[in-house]
Amino acid sequence: MMQRSFASGFFLAFPVFLLTFQVTDSARAAAAEGGNSVAPSHQLTEKSKALSEAVWSPAKCDVMTGDDPYGARDYAQDWLKHNGGRPALHCFALAQMSVGEEVAAAKILNDLARNGPFSGPDSSDEQRAVIASEAAQAWLAASQPSEAVTIADYGLSLQGADMTLMLLRARAQLMMGHFDVVARDLGALVARTPQVSAETYMLLASAERRDGLLPQAQRHIARAAEIAPQDSAVLLERGIIRGQAGDFSGARSDWQQVVELAPDTHDADLARQDLAVQAADPDMP
Repeated sequence: MMQRSFASGFFLAFPVFLLTFQVTDSARAAAAEGGNSVAPSHQLTEKSKALSEAVWSPAKCDVMTGDDPYGARDYAQDWLKHNGGRPALHCFALAQMSVGEEVAAAKILNDLARNGPFSGPDSSDEQRAVIASEAAQAWLAASQPSEAVTIADYGLSLQGADMTLMLLRARAQLMMGHFDVVARDLGALVARTPQVSAETYMLLASAERRDGLLPQAQRHIARAAEIAPQDSAVLLERGIIRGQAGDFSGARSDWQQVVELAPDTHDADLARQDLAVQAADPDMP
């Protein structure tokens, strides 16, 4: 299973669903070939489908969500009024998540993953797992990690090797303080499959640090930094681990890199806080 990255935001690609609308007079006119005669019914079906797809599509919603999330929400609401069904509801939920309505989005995505009407090529467990991962992201954004664990576990019951769901569950468990569980689960994962992402090693190191396993955390954060030497989350965590190990200059260097690499991020805000704490300590070398 290919791992999905979160570095670019919440939204994951999803298939384009075909919608069938009632044939309108304008569609009939467009379908007619010469004169005022009406084209055969099979031509009307194909042409009306093409017209509706030009207006409504998950692909268009995905682009709008990235560029204009409030516009995407309005687009989805209008699509729902025109009998868009599940694809329109999915579009609406993703737009809601993008504008900060995480709880409402998570509830819709939860229901779509578990109960949504899937048919044809969209009936696979993999597609349900993708939507379950979107729901878990929304619950995490809403600071409701227990709900994120529940839907991540559901997705993993469908796709047991899905790395995105595993890491979302690990993040939720870290938020809940279940450091030993994350250290156990991700430790077993990297033992079985060493060629995993920097994020996996970073989350494992974070869990081990918080569980008092500093030597293991040092080893695993070093591996994360080998894989992604300019990843702000990795550098932030390495700085914390170095600080706890007494390497204050190394910690300071890591946090300064975070601020330089990603100045407008939450990671940079945390790094600045850590640098300020160091600067205010009169015993700090």
